[in-house]
Amino acid sequence: MIIHQVSRSWSIVLGLLTILLGIIALSNQFVATITITTFIGIILSFGAAVSLVKIFSIHGWQHHFWYLVVALVYGIAGILFIARPFQAAVAFTFVLGWAILISGIFRIFMAFRLRHHQGVGWVLFSAIVSIILGALIISQWPATGLYMLGLFLGIELIFAGAGWLGLGLSTAK
Repeated sequence: MIIHQVSRSWSIVLGLLTILLGIIALSNQFVATITITTFIGIILSFGAAVSLVKIFSIHGWQHHFWYLVVALVYGIAGILFIARPFQAAVAFTFVLGWAILISGIFRIFMAFRLRHHQGVGWVLFSAIVSIILGALIISQWPATGLYMLGLFLGIELIFAGAGWLGLGLSTAK
């Protein structure tokens, strides 16, 4: 078995920088949300370009048609996310709220199916948190669309940074 050595200093630096980025995102959730939306638009536009390039490398019109459909959908979505980041953020947050709520409901069913397993309480707990979070996002929509993605990004960056920082601090010199 190969054990990879973790660089203590790089983990600490990466953790601190990631925490700092999380704090910046939380300090202006609106700007962070618009940044995320624009970035998603760029990724979708890149996906459209890749699909268009793929058309020239395949044979048969059926395959061309589907790659063209994918390219058009990605392209239109990408342009909308870039040109109208506010509206895209609001729509994306609505879908995200429902996805979180529905995933919580499914995890409740899974928890009951796994009720005889040790630690299933954690699955149930995470399901309840997801249902509450999804319901809060949906109930406050469309206002949540203007800050929720930035809030999630900030929280994620802080916890990811804490993980790197904790790893670096616990690693022997």
